[in-house]
Amino acid sequence: MKTIKNHIILFYGLTFLLFLSPLLGNAQVISKEPKDLFIVGTESINFHSEINNSEYKLYVNLPEGYDENSNKKYPVFYALDGYRIFGITTRIYKGLIFDGFVPEMIIIGINNSGAKDTNPTLHRTRDLTPTPIERLSTSGGAANFLKVLSDEIIPLVERTYKTDKTNRTLVGTSHAGMFAHYTLFKQPSLFNNYIINNATFDYDDGYSYRLEEEFYQKNKSIKAKVLLVSSEFDDMPSVTKMVEQIKKNNYSGLTLDFRMVENMGHLGGEAEAVNQGMRFAYNRPTVMLSEEELKEYCGTYKDGAEGGTYTREVIIRDGELFLVRNKESEGAKIQSIGESKFSLLGNYLDFHFNRNEKGEVISFYYQWSSNPTRAITALKIK
Repeated sequence: MKTIKNHIILFYGLTFLLFLSPLLGNAQVISKEPKDLFIVGTESINFHSEINNSEYKLYVNLPEGYDENSNKKYPVFYALDGYRIFGITTRIYKGLIFDGFVPEMIIIGINNSGAKDTNPTLHRTRDLTPTPIERLSTSGGAANFLKVLSDEIIPLVERTYKTDKTNRTLVGTSHAGMFAHYTLFKQPSLFNNYIINNATFDYDDGYSYRLEEEFYQKNKSIKAKVLLVSSEFDDMPSVTKMVEQIKKNNYSGLTLDFRMVENMGHLGGEAEAVNQGMRFAYNRPTVMLSEEELKEYCGTYKDGAEGGTYTREVIIRDGELFLVRNKESEGAKIQSIGESKFSLLGNYLDFHFNRNEKGEVISFYYQWSSNPTRAITALKIK
């Protein structure tokens, strides 16, 4: 009887493997398509530029729920060197959107080649360098590529997708960082936010420094947020020199910051630069309210989680509201983003106070991830 049972088990086991093997085979085939394999749920666009007679490919990541929100417009995050940075950027975005630290957005990865079976970096040097130099025979095409970007790529994206045309970000590393800087001082209004990482500012005997000085002679204002990033083991002195030069010129309307990525070199710190840059670009502006205005929100709140054991205190510290759970020392800052509008930790998740018919604050609602089911309502008990 034991032998028969073993045979039955063997028969069903072999049958299961025979049924499963085609599926496994397909999975293996899919994994061996490296030339155009990118993030699940994304799409790509190939187009021919009439400006410089070149092929380009755009990788596109749309936010979750894009098709259901017919009237919503989304900010667009443009990533140069899309063949390398698109996957990093998309993955970082998915983490930040889950935690609520950035808004929903469209991500565009730009490849400097779109022709089939060609190297995605085919025209990279030509497109991203501002001047021709002898050691790089194809260099010096940044002016043309900026026209491709402003007159072809951006209009194509904005015709095809539901974009917020007033909210664009550009990120680039190395030569792409230099091109982002070039764009900032040639056509600053093209983007609202610039993330310039490990830029090759020493190119052509420091062309980028000369460009900024020439711009300053005719322009005293830039309406943009600019983050310059350098990895610790890259050419940080050239980046800090640029930061100091821009600061010295004190452009009105410019928000400028500098970050260092520790223990990283030229490309290894790119992911952290994108992470910090995305949060910098979409950091929510806050307003200061008087302590008198904040007092009505203070008190003890209790929710029903785990039998109602959690109590939370809303207190004022240094002129701002803080949410403190179960007498913890620090708590989380509740930032004011408008009249009777608040954000916990500056994120984009729903946080609001509720009032009764008399206008008294009676509770708050807090969504703690992008999943709307992960939320609490806490009632004010004193």
